[in-house]
Amino acid sequence: MDRRLVLAVAGWVVAALAATVAGLVVIGSFGGAFRGPGDQALSAEAVRRELALPAPSAAPRPSGPSPAATASRVVSTEGGTVVVSCTAGRAHLTSWTPAQGWQTDDVEPGPAAQAKVKFERGEAEVEVETHCEGDVPRTVVGTD
Repeated sequence: MDRRLVLAVAGWVVAALAATVAGLVVIGSFGGAFRGPGDQALSAEAVRRELALPAPSAAPRPSGPSPAATASRVVSTEGGTVVVSCTAGRAHLTSWTPAQGWQTDDVEPGPAAQAKVKFERGEAEVEVETHCEGDVPRTVVGTD
C-alpha cells in the first residue's frame, strides 16, 4: 500500500475519533440540563411546569416610564437576520446573524442616524440599512 494512502487513512481515523470524543463531551455537559432531582429525566408535565415559570429577573425594574423608549424589529433576509432598534431617534443593530454559507462584512452598528450591516456569499451581497423615524425603525434591504 502507498505510504501516503496509509497516512491519509490514519489521519481520517484520528479526526473521526477526535470529533466523536468532542461530541460525547458536549452531550455529557448538557445532560444535566435535561435531568431533574436524582439525575432522572424530567417528565413532560414537569417540563411544562418549568417552562410556565416566569424567567428570573436580573434586577428589579424601576416603576414609571423609561427615560428613552426603545422600538425593535427583526429583519430576515436571504443573507441573514438582523435585530434593529431605535432609541431616542438613533438607529442601533442589536444583533446580526449571517445565514448558513454567508458571512458578515461592513458592520456599522450605531447608535447613529443610520446603522447597517452587509452579508456576503461569493459575489452576492445583501445590505440591511436602518434609520429611525422618531423611535420607529425603518429598514431598507438592498441586494447585489
